[in-house]
Amino acid sequence: MFGLSRQVRKLIEEQGGAVRDGLHADDMSLAEVLPLAMLLTEASEADDAAGRASGRKRSQLRLDAAILWRDVTRRSGEVRALSRAASAAEGALDDSGARSAGWARARCEQAYAALLGADLFGDSGLLDAAEAAFRDSLSGPRRGLAAPLAEIGLLALTGRRASGAGDAQAARVAAARFAQPIAALKSMSARIRAARMLSVEGHILRAEMLCDWGGRLADAPLLRASVRDTLSAASGLTPDFEPLTIARIGFARARAQIALGEVEEDAEMAIAGVNLVTSVLEDLTLEHSPLDSARGAYILGRGQEVLGEISGDARSYERAIDAFDRVLRITSKRDGLVLKARAAAHRALCLARAAEISGDVAVLHSAERAFRLELANASVIRDRDSWGLMQLNLARLLLARLEITRKDRGERSGARAALVSALDALSEAGLRGLGRSAARTLELVDLSMRDTAELKPAED
Repeated sequence: MFGLSRQVRKLIEEQGGAVRDGLHADDMSLAEVLPLAMLLTEASEADDAAGRASGRKRSQLRLDAAILWRDVTRRSGEVRALSRAASAAEGALDDSGARSAGWARARCEQAYAALLGADLFGDSGLLDAAEAAFRDSLSGPRRGLAAPLAEIGLLALTGRRASGAGDAQAARVAAARFAQPIAALKSMSARIRAARMLSVEGHILRAEMLCDWGGRLADAPLLRASVRDTLSAASGLTPDFEPLTIARIGFARARAQIALGEVEEDAEMAIAGVNLVTSVLEDLTLEHSPLDSARGAYILGRGQEVLGEISGDARSYERAIDAFDRVLRITSKRDGLVLKARAAAHRALCLARAAEISGDVAVLHSAERAFRLELANASVIRDRDSWGLMQLNLARLLLARLEITRKDRGERSGARAALVSALDALSEAGLRGLGRSAARTLELVDLSMRDTAELKPAED
């Protein structure tokens, strides 16, 4: 799938330079096949070209640079690249006529840069900035790409915010609203080459939103709808020309399949997701997109974790730990990434579950130390999903150790405190299935604290 990128790289190197004329906002297809290092060069070239230009061309080149720097950010997780994307988009905005179509397009690009920053670094303030920019881009003339792009961005943002409190019907309504702007982009593709791939991005955003809602609500039909959307997104794409987009679609489908396997306790469905993400990772290179490789490894880890939960097999948890270790190696020099925090959190969960299955008290002690270390991690504290999940599983670990040793050295009170924290965080995040699990476990702990006759007192 990434064979053409190697051919393109060789051709460019033989010609002795960048392909500045091949990359612009209306046709970013060549950027798809470039490895990260060459994409970085292209982004810098675009900045330099914009500095030498004037008038409308200057605005267009700054927009090109903003789009390229945003892609660099998405592949690398580098905050400085995000800063350069935002700066280039602001420059394009300043160089465009007030409230013109170019101004609206640049404002929309600012919004997508902010949305990406929120996804990568968990900064909720960037979500507010993205919403304001999307609404601004819709307030001017609705020409070209700005209107459907902004509408898709707003729908993704609104859906994300509503998923914590909404129900399955609200999710279906939210998903249906994507149809019109996606269709609008497809209709523009005959005259604007970028519109086709942007419509695909709309499908991916909708599929991810459905997966988020379906996972939070433990709703299988929403997860199946997410899988269907990824199939629609992939229609007509060519691996030689759109390798990264196809990889991202594969990751989105695998994630939905794994979540569906978890909800229905269907090992075959979870295995299908694991096999899919494994096949995509086999073809995806670190030099092309390290952060996409990390995302894929994270999804693989979650798939193995789900298989461990379904089967009770410690080997699945061990494979999950290996996958999360890969994520942490790739992201080791990228502080503040939500992905890094979640990988560390789930690694600790899998370590605890493997120890719980083995009944090894020494390993349980080690797992508890890993939990408490990650619960003090600032990135985990900001990510309420990870925080709540870790608290729930810390409680499970403490109760498992109590069950093995039959001696209470503070395990029940510690488990109760962790469950209360977990219940608050999971309810706030809208993770209803996990919230119910935390509530049931809390009831059992409270019951056991009222009846301790079978437990031996702790010995000094």
